[in-house]
Amino acid sequence: MRNLRLLTGVLIGLACVNPVQADKLEKKEVEKIMKSLQSIKKAVMARNSKQNGSALKGFTQHAASPVAANAFYLSCLKKLRFTDEGKRAEAWRKYREGKDDTFNQVYHREAKQMELRYLILTIKAAQVEDRRDMMKPLVSFIDSMLELDGRGFEHLEDCDSSIFTEFAKIENTIDPGDWEMSPTNIKGIYDQGILPHMRKHRDPRLVDGWTSKIRHIKQYHGLAKAGRLKEEREKEREDRRKGDKKNTDDYKAEAKEEKDPYEEFQNEDLPELKWEMCEDLVEYGFQAEALPLMLDVIRDHPNYKEITSWLASLENELAKALTELNGGVLPQQTES
Repeated sequence: MRNLRLLTGVLIGLACVNPVQADKLEKKEVEKIMKSLQSIKKAVMARNSKQNGSALKGFTQHAASPVAANAFYLSCLKKLRFTDEGKRAEAWRKYREGKDDTFNQVYHREAKQMELRYLILTIKAAQVEDRRDMMKPLVSFIDSMLELDGRGFEHLEDCDSSIFTEFAKIENTIDPGDWEMSPTNIKGIYDQGILPHMRKHRDPRLVDGWTSKIRHIKQYHGLAKAGRLKEEREKEREDRRKGDKKNTDDYKAEAKEEKDPYEEFQNEDLPELKWEMCEDLVEYGFQAEALPLMLDVIRDHPNYKEITSWLASLENELAKALTELNGGVLPQQTES
């Protein structure tokens, strides 16, 4: 409350600043506005930190088990969508009767626990300046998420649209910036929450980060192929059932040209991902790790469409390395 009173007072004071023409701004006016702005910022940050801290405590408590997380979810849902909207208890009872087949499923309970776990990590990310130490808990989170029954993925809400954040009133304060808000976007978690912080500090764990990223993305696609991500498979099946042109020439042509997602990943996306890792490691000074990996990628994917470019790139990097090791002079090739 004290922070809110301070914020109100600062806003009133700022409103009293005399309007001036942009081309007639004086130093003292700019300094006055800047001082007021910093006071507002301080009050807002203090308020947000308090709200997030309170939410963190509650989320941690309810994330202790899938059952606890699911019970908390139902409690939040009832309050926000029924009690606060003035609906009668009978409306909630009828709603539960139609939804309990889902709410009571193990995959739904586990999904709500994972959603809380990611919200906890998101709040903590806003509290630290150096996020490199968050790599380990983020990798652990993805490991656990990939153990979910695939049907649970559709029940994992984004941080800024989760009913938990709405209940805690932190929808506008939870975003730490440069952070993936979707707990199911593995690539985004690495590209925003892990790798940039390793690059910034040229941390040797950049290698581990990339290795884990590729491992997790491969695992995700493996689960999809095995049918663990059932919601995707069921959606495709439903789309086929609804299709009223299944016997037309256009439909047959589309079916013939359709690529297997797993094969496409193995043959196109995975090689590109591996090479992207190598280039990233080279750029940030990890040549000793990157150059052997480049050779491995070329050996593993000799028919890849970019193989000619890869060969030239590795040859160029090896020439640079030899030049450096030779004191800045590239050894002359022995004439035959």
